[in-house]
Amino acid sequence: MKMYIFSQIIVILAYIVLGVGFLKKEKIQILIFSTIFSCLILIQYILLNAYTGILACIINIIRNLLFILNIKRNKENSKAELVVLCTMAILCGIFLYQSLLDICPIVLTVVGIYSYWNKKTKVLRICNIICSLCYMIYAIPINSIVTILCEIYLIVTTIIGIVKYEIYLDNTSKNKSFYKEIEKQKAKIECLKRRNP
Repeated sequence: MKMYIFSQIIVILAYIVLGVGFLKKEKIQILIFSTIFSCLILIQYILLNAYTGILACIINIIRNLLFILNIKRNKENSKAELVVLCTMAILCGIFLYQSLLDICPIVLTVVGIYSYWNKKTKVLRICNIICSLCYMIYAIPINSIVTILCEIYLIVTTIIGIVKYEIYLDNTSKNKSFYKEIEKQKAKIECLKRRNP
């Protein structure tokens, strides 16, 4: 019972960290917070003997570290990295498959790999919602009620990140471009008026 309670405390800390990460603008910041999250969730799965989840977390940590290095080196994530990481996730799923439930960590790992591999933070945030749904399904039979509540929190923070960075700022920059163009046109008109009184 003590291990279960301790695992749930770890889950709460992990989700606070990841929620803060999805409120960040830069992808590298999201990746760093996601790595911390995956390390904490790995500990939780070890305590709960959730073996497929353990392997999925290890793959997620490797993925994050690889993509962080790529960003720091100004290097594009390659298709080969995507294929290798997805293949690892699928093979682990096949190797550890015991029930339909074991598909969830593999699906969320593959979706997560793609979302972090992709350049766009909008894709990353939307895919995170899919991953959250998989985590919720996986958490039910291993009695991780806190995980379900935390995934709801994560979905909400992800939606806030989408609205803040993908919708609001995108529209703001479009509006700025529009107004700059109007100012340019006004300046041209004024210049023409001065030339032709």
